[in-house]
Amino acid sequence: MLVTFLIGNGFDLNLGLETKYAHFYPLYLNSPKFSANDPDILAFKELLAEDGGYSRWADFERALGEHTTEPPINSEAALRKCLKDFKRCFAQYLQQEEDRINFDDCSRGMAHKFAECLCTHRDYLEPRLFRIVQSALPAKEVSIYHILDFNYTTIIDRLFPFFSFSDLRGGDKGRLIHVHGTHTSGMILGVDNLSQVANPDLFTNAVQQRMFLKPLLNQQSGQGHDQDALSCIKQSDEICIFGMSLGETDLIWWQRIGLWLISNSRHQLLIFTRGQALAPLFPEDILDHQDKIRNLFLSRTTLAPESYPDFRDRIHIVITSDFFRLEPAMKAPLIGNPSPPALTPA
Repeated sequence: MLVTFLIGNGFDLNLGLETKYAHFYPLYLNSPKFSANDPDILAFKELLAEDGGYSRWADFERALGEHTTEPPINSEAALRKCLKDFKRCFAQYLQQEEDRINFDDCSRGMAHKFAECLCTHRDYLEPRLFRIVQSALPAKEVSIYHILDFNYTTIIDRLFPFFSFSDLRGGDKGRLIHVHGTHTSGMILGVDNLSQVANPDLFTNAVQQRMFLKPLLNQQSGQGHDQDALSCIKQSDEICIFGMSLGETDLIWWQRIGLWLISNSRHQLLIFTRGQALAPLFPEDILDHQDKIRNLFLSRTTLAPESYPDFRDRIHIVITSDFFRLEPAMKAPLIGNPSPPALTPA
């Protein structure tokens, strides 16, 4: 049985890393480490400051598309320059966040907990939902676990060598694919399609479009992440989504999972959500939250609304804050305020 996990920024946040847009945004605007003299980049930062912060990366990407009518990112050259500066600074920030983990002390323990979550992910389902999934896909089958990592960090890569056969309870690790690259290579940032940009005239050919349209850049990239990830989805019996906001700027992936869902009546989709404000005392609130997430996912697919009831019993919303809580050992903070390293030139 093939189980594919799509993992987003909630994974890094669960480790205690500060990888939200809201964490990076004020530093990009104000930190001397990320200072710039280029007038276009300065104007870009002013535009971001006027727009205010966002809680999710998908909201930031969507806002970029909406601002393509405004200077400086209403011209191809300035937009390219500003995106490269933003990605370069963000990559450095992510590297520093990742380096806060003391992998020498905790890699084996984190890998064991990660593997345990993969193997026991159904245990987080409510009993009725567990029985539905178990009936469609009996867990007695040996499982292979693919990971589609939508983060730019390389934390899971650093854990993979520490997995053992016993950790996966007779199963096996499959592929680990960084769908949008990492902080060291192939970082992809932007929107899903031209309908998400306010100034489509800025993108009149494929060269201009791939600068900002994530699926196009992914498809044309020599890394082949797009086709590899799609292959994992198509082959899967079960798909789990963790730590992702189901945002519009990743629309192509929700549409692909929707097509996968209708291709086989045995296919089961699990969407993990925190649901922090929900009290166990009020099951009606829990059901409302589950309906909200389920309907949001369905609205991102190409399925006709009148067909939604046919798939609701195969989309399971798992409410938990403990999944993928790996409790890494963190390095002690540096004493003093050493000068930050200079950014690599463009």
